[in-house]
Formats: sequence, structure tokens, C-alpha cells
Amino acid sequence: MRCKVLIFCAIICLLVMLADGKQRQRTKSRSLAVKQGHRNGANRNLHSNARRGNRLAARTKNRRNRRLNAAKKNRRRRNLAKKSKKNLKKSTPTASTGAKYLELPINFRQGFERTTNTFRSERAFLSARYGTNFAKTYGTARLSNIGNMEYDVKMSIGTPKQKFTMLPDTGSSNIWVPGPKCKSKACKNHKKFHPAKSSTYKKKTKAFAIEYGSGSVKGRLAEDTVSLAGLTVVNQTFAMTRSEPGEAFEESKFDGILGLGFQSISVDNVKTLIQNMCEQKVITDCIFAICLRGGGTSSKGGSLFIGNKNTTAYTGSNSYVYTPVTKKGYWQMKLDGFYVGSTKVSGAAQAIVDSGTSLIAAPLQAYKEFVKVTGCTPTSSGECWVKCSTHIPDIIFIVNGKKIIIKGDKVKMKVKTKKGHTVCLLIVTYEGTDFWILGDPVLRTSCVVFDEAKNRIGFAAIT
Repeated sequence: MRCKVLIFCAIICLLVMLADGKQRQRTKSRSLAVKQGHRNGANRNLHSNARRGNRLAARTKNRRNRRLNAAKKNRRRRNLAKKSKKNLKKSTPTASTGAKYLELPINFRQGFERTTNTFRSERAFLSARYGTNFAKTYGTARLSNIGNMEYDVKMSIGTPKQKFTMLPDTGSSNIWVPGPKCKSKACKNHKKFHPAKSSTYKKKTKAFAIEYGSGSVKGRLAEDTVSLAGLTVVNQTFAMTRSEPGEAFEESKFDGILGLGFQSISVDNVKTLIQNMCEQKVITDCIFAICLRGGGTSSKGGSLFIGNKNTTAYTGSNSYVYTPVTKKGYWQMKLDGFYVGSTKVSGAAQAIVDSGTSLIAAPLQAYKEFVKVTGCTPTSSGECWVKCSTHIPDIIFIVNGKKIIIKGDKVKMKVKTKKGHTVCLLIVTYEGTDFWILGDPVLRTSCVVFDEAKNRIGFAAIT
């Protein structure tokens, strides 16, 4: 019995010892786990601290760079301010320097690109500021000199443009060119207008006929776009000729006539080109000017100015002597007097400025006095000739108290006779009129302004 009790006690002790060992093992495992956790947490803290340190270093570097950049900018500003102060000190007027002005720099923008819109915007701005209309303009056309007897200008009709050589004529008011059905010899030698080739042509059935001192033309009226000196007029009435008899048109270099007189002498009461330019607001000022060159042996041409009287290239200034138009039709005015040298040949008389006449025509009595003073030999056709070695004094026209002088060497024109001899014709002739006709010799001496708006004619001596 005692033995059994001892065995039972031994078993209980063994069980207690086993339970105590397992408890110690669990406690040790927990301690190891806690220690391992502490180690992992420490590692994580180390990594976190490293990252935080990197961020702090980057921020510090950025702050340093910003401070450096700010310092550079401040240095630039201080340097610019110092330079500005120096410039101001140099330009500021002082008692010691005696300067009377202040000079400030104006910057130029480098690399600026100009475009068409730039100019359009500026024009619109100026138009709004000054109340102007930039659609209105003016033009200049070059004149060709044909032997000091004819001056021609280029003009076009139709769409597309058909180009013609025209004689600008202030002594008539119609425009005409050879038509497609013209069979005259003069038409065969010159360009013809072809209506079928123009998309803007408008047919008219009215007949046309006009008489000139050198010939006549017949045809019918038409309507189309006309361009001259870079200016374009729509619905301009002109004539297409069917007949151009006469040697004058056969031998001429021009294809047709550009009439620049008033509408009152226009055949069929057709509006003139200048009149339509004014009404269609193609030009700003209702004026035109003619400056011719040449005379003697010179073959220089000239210019036709439309909507403008800026003839400084010929005159050296825009100082004109004006006289009123006495009768609208031709460009007619009062001539105060005419002299050959110091000898008075004619007193007050009416005169017409005619760019379509190659000479100067005098009334009968004035012509007789001219022949007497110069000693020239008159012909049956109204000319007067001398030996080319003959001295001729200057001739002088008086317009509104102003002298228009044609030098003596420009009064003579060399020509060949049918027998081949060279003689000199004087520029003053007789055409059977009771008024003066001031042709190309006067326009070679003075630029002439034809002012429709103010009904006046202006003269400015050509330098």
C-alpha cells in the first residue's frame, strides 16, 4: 500500500515538473518574440530616419539654390539700377554741363516679325484716330516721250486686263481705242480691244463719232473696267472705233486717246475717267497733274499724277501759281501777256492748256507779231522756221502775275524736210483760233495741276 502511494506521488511530481518546463518554454518564446520585434522596429526606425534625412537634405539644397538665384537676380537688379542712375546722371541737365535736354533710352524689340496684319492693324488704328479713309488713294503713271511731239501713257481695259498705249489729252474728254471690227490702216498698226475676252464688258448700242484737228474717228460706245496708274474704275464708258481715217493716227505710237477735259465737252455726255474716280472714291482729291520733260534734243519722258499734286521730283517744291478756270469744258484760263525777250507780243487773252498738242498755237495778231520779232519764215500750214544757228530770245507767258519762261534753245525744234534738209521749226504756230493753245512746250517748262474740285489750274516751274 505504501508502495502505491509513493508511486502515485512520484507520478504527480513528474507531471508538475513537465508542466513547469512547458511554462518556462512559452515564456522564453515570448521573450524572444518581443526581442525580435524590438529589433525589427529599430530597423524600421532606422530606414524611416534615413528617408527623412534625405528629404531634409534635398529641401536644404533647394533652399540654398533659391537663395543663390535670388542673390543673382538682386545683383542684376542692383547693377541695372546703377547703370540707369549713371545714365540719368549723365543726361540730367546740370549747371556745370549746361545741357538743355534729357536723353532717355528707348528699347528696340529684337526678332519682331512684320506681317500684313501688322500694317492693317496700324492703318485701322490711325483711321480711327484721325478720321481718315485709307481706301482712298492716288497714283502715278510714267509718260513716254516720242520725239518731243507725243507723250504716251499705259492704260488697261477689261478683265483680264488688255493693255493699251494712250495719249493723255486735256483738250478732249472721251476715251477711245480701236475696236475688233476696225479695218482702217491706223487700226491695223495698233492694238484692238476684244470684248469677248473680257468678263466685265457691257455692250452698248449707241454710235460714237468725234472730230479732231488731225482726224476723226467713228465707232460705238462700250462699258468696262478701266485701270490707270494703279487705280481702277468700274463701269467706265469708252468708245471702240470702227474707222480711224487720217495720217495722224496711222503714224502715231499711241493706240487711243485718254480724254482729261471736263464732261461738258464729252461726246454723248459720257462721264470722264477722272470724274468717275472721284465719284467712286478711288482717289482722295479730285485733281491730276502733268509734268513733261524733253525739248531740244532731250528724249526724257515725264509723269501723270492722279489724285495727287506732289510733283517735288520735278519742281523741287509744291509751290504753285494758281489761276481760275474761266470756262469749264477745256481747261481754259486767262493769259495776262506774252513776250519775246523784252518785247510784248500780246496782252490779255484766253488760253487753253492742252497736253494733246505738241506746239503752242497763237491767235492771228499775236502770231504776226511773233513772226516779226523772231524773223522766222512762215509756211502755208501755219509753222514758222529758221536756220538752226539763228538766235531766238526766251519767250515769256504771264499767268496771274507769274512768269512762265521757255528758254530760247527750247523754242527751236529740229526737223527734216522732204528733201532731207535739216531746219528748225519754232514751237509757236497759228491754228486759226482766236485764243492761245498752250501745248507740250509749256508742260515741259512747268508742272501743271488740273484741279477739278476747285476749278483752277496751277503752274510750278520745273527745275
